Amino acid sequence: MSEEARNRIVKYLNDTRFVVLATVNNDQSPVLRSLGSFVADGYTIYFSTHKNSKKVEQIQENPKIVLFFQHENQELSSFVNVSVHGTAEAIADQAEIDRAIQQLGSRNPRFKERAEKGLLQDTAFYKVDARELKVLDFSKGSGAGAVEVIAV
Repeated sequence: MSEEARNRIVKYLNDTRFVVLATVNNDQSPVLRSLGSFVADGYTIYFSTHKNSKKVEQIQENPKIVLFFQHENQELSSFVNVSVHGTAEAIADQAEIDRAIQQLGSRNPRFKERAEKGLLQDTAFYKVDARELKVLDFSKGSGAGAVEVIAV
């Protein structure tokens, strides 16, 4: 994959307003929820959540997740979405937490304000290193021709 194509995908990820996080609960039923606090650093995605949230429990039980990126109000002829498949890992290293906070704050002014006020003590930080991306791009046709699977 060219550097230009990679940069275009990362830009798409960061230009997405909300993502959908897919996890499974303890009976292996899928669970979907929207996230607003995320940022893509290349194909590494950082996100934050409340330490006592159900998603934290689900990720501890099964860290394999999918993050689904899709822009709103797209025309069908140029419709694009990206699924990032990977393993969510709780960040424990303070330097990496600081990096995640800086990255998340640069994307989200409300998050940055909370960080500056020291209001993140109940926040858990996760990193997802993508192992596979699935890019659906209808500008390349329809059906299987519109889907590109990228092993990372």
